[in-house]
Amino acid sequence: MLISHYQAEQLLDAAKKGLKNIEVSLDLNISKTKVSVGNGSFLFPNSQKLEESQLKKPIKDNASCFLVKNNSLVKIQLFSEKTNRFYKLVPTKDAPTLEISGIRMHVTKEFTPIEDTRKKIEAISPVKGIVLDTCMGLGYTSIMASKTADFVFTCEKDENVVEIAQLNPWSKEVFNNNRISILKTSIFDEIKVFKNSMFNAMIHDPPRLSLASELYSLEFYKQLFRVMKKDGKLYHYTGSPGSKNRKINLAKNVGQRLKTAGFNDIRKAHYGLTAKK
Repeated sequence: MLISHYQAEQLLDAAKKGLKNIEVSLDLNISKTKVSVGNGSFLFPNSQKLEESQLKKPIKDNASCFLVKNNSLVKIQLFSEKTNRFYKLVPTKDAPTLEISGIRMHVTKEFTPIEDTRKKIEAISPVKGIVLDTCMGLGYTSIMASKTADFVFTCEKDENVVEIAQLNPWSKEVFNNNRISILKTSIFDEIKVFKNSMFNAMIHDPPRLSLASELYSLEFYKQLFRVMKKDGKLYHYTGSPGSKNRKINLAKNVGQRLKTAGFNDIRKAHYGLTAKK
């Protein structure tokens, strides 16, 4: 059971109004469950119990998700000495996003993570056949692509990201969908193993340049071109880091390298580019 400040506010409001019970989401906006209210506390399924005072924690920390465990709230976050990065699950109005060392993995200022994912896939729709989702993250892209694709391959080399995804209710399907294969390795290495002309479509949504520069390299783009089928489509998220302060046009630089790698019909799309083989 997971909650955020959204559910904490609803629970406290129910207590304030003197309600005996309330239906609230305990899986971050997927479904609703009845919670009993009374005597300054809340009784959850499986006999989990929280006091009103405990709910001040998620309200104060409104950029975190919390696991209801052993009658307490545990923040879904971790620090890895191996990567020297900090990971946490951040709530939104629908599905949560993943934040790595302060960088969110979805566009959340204008869209929810699900809306953001949908726009990336729509940029190269229809997505059919064999699809490559280069960087799994929370798995939303693979899950959505699998609705129309025959099969989806996705890679995730960071075990910390996988651990967070396993706690996220919205990521559940990526682990149990028989049309999705998760490869727990670096796409930079794994792509060299894939056969020529293997994929009908690719969604390349890498971490920002400062976190994974190799995934923006000409060497990698040449591999993307090699494994894509003729007339296949690529969506590449770029964002616009550094464009305001340092006059760096990442999308333009990426477009030039994609063209050098062999791609054509390179166009601007939702916070990134599309290209064809």
